[in-house]
Amino acid sequence: MADAGKGPQDSAKAKADAIALAEQAEAEAAEAEALAAAARARARAIKLRREAEAQAGDEGEDATPETPEATETTKAAEPAEEPESPSTPTESTPRRLRVPRVAGLSGLSMPLAAATIVAICALLGASGWMLWHHHTVVAERQRSAAYVAAARQGVINLTSLDFNNAKEDVQRVLDSATGEFKDDFQRRADDFASVVKDSKAVAQGSVRATAVESMSKDSAVVLVLANERITNSAGAKDDPRAFRFRVTVVRDGDQLKISKVEYVI
Repeated sequence: MADAGKGPQDSAKAKADAIALAEQAEAEAAEAEALAAAARARARAIKLRREAEAQAGDEGEDATPETPEATETTKAAEPAEEPESPSTPTESTPRRLRVPRVAGLSGLSMPLAAATIVAICALLGASGWMLWHHHTVVAERQRSAAYVAAARQGVINLTSLDFNNAKEDVQRVLDSATGEFKDDFQRRADDFASVVKDSKAVAQGSVRATAVESMSKDSAVVLVLANERITNSAGAKDDPRAFRFRVTVVRDGDQLKISKVEYVI
């Protein structure tokens, strides 16, 4: 009779225990399924991170894009053991070499950056050539102007004579001459001065135009168109005359002097 009285209570207790065990098993299964889902999500996040790092590595970028899915799964998997980040260098993971960045070009792709650098180098080279060419042109113009000035003064000395100062005028011509022209004029200097005195000649020369025919570093040939007004005892009174000369100017020490004078018809 005692066993029969306890039967219903034992049956209810056993049923309650069975229900509790079933609920605990369901809870453990749900937890296991959640951990498995978190592990799968984290594996996917790691895969996405590796793919992003591989793509960014070609452009020298080390940033890893984070997705909402990766963030949520990372938070869900916090109780689990955190695996080593693939971005952390280990003995088995070789370090990725970083490409040095050029200031102002970090946002460009490598082909575009290379093309930009080539363009900059080309512009620098062109600028250097232009500066050198400008310097050369300026120096050549200055040298040409110096040769023209020497030829102009030599012709004025040759066409400006006064019988009252014949010797001084002849000496002025000799001082501005050199080489062949000086030697030839030196031989005829006394006769030339005598003719000027005897004819009581007074000549005033001027230069109308000049042009450089050819030029080198130490010499130049200058064409000179000159006028002369002469008065003498033969009846000339301020009579105009025109001459065309081909004058060779050379460097003599630190001066430019006339070495040859030719009449051009």
